[in-house]
Amino acid sequence: MANLIRTDHHMKKADIIAPVPLFWWKYLKRGYNQAALLADTIASETHIRNIEVIRRIRNTRSQTKLNDDDRRRNVLNAFQVRQNGIEGKKIILIDDVMTTGVTISECARVLKEAGAKRVYSCVAAITPG
Repeated sequence: MANLIRTDHHMKKADIIAPVPLFWWKYLKRGYNQAALLADTIASETHIRNIEVIRRIRNTRSQTKLNDDDRRRNVLNAFQVRQNGIEGKKIILIDDVMTTGVTISECARVLKEAGAKRVYSCVAAITPG
């Protein structure tokens, strides 16, 4: 993922790497956020700042067994910008798996509404869905 970012014309110019967040309860239960672990490594290899700029403000159901419409409703308004200072910034969202893209899209929407100039995504795996 770091090699992809370093060689991509647009992503290599990003200001911030941001992991897709877990809800706090799920984080405590699991003990880690896989997207944050990926973001840490990618940030150290690309020298792009890793900042948790968004947070999940609603505990959403697992997306695995939901259809496209239910997935959209499930994550709608589930995220919030955690801190200011993203106005005009180019941000790369990092996640482990993408199926339909609705989680990434909802995170990107929130970031764009808060003033992010561009939002890119980089995921470890894409599953059919």
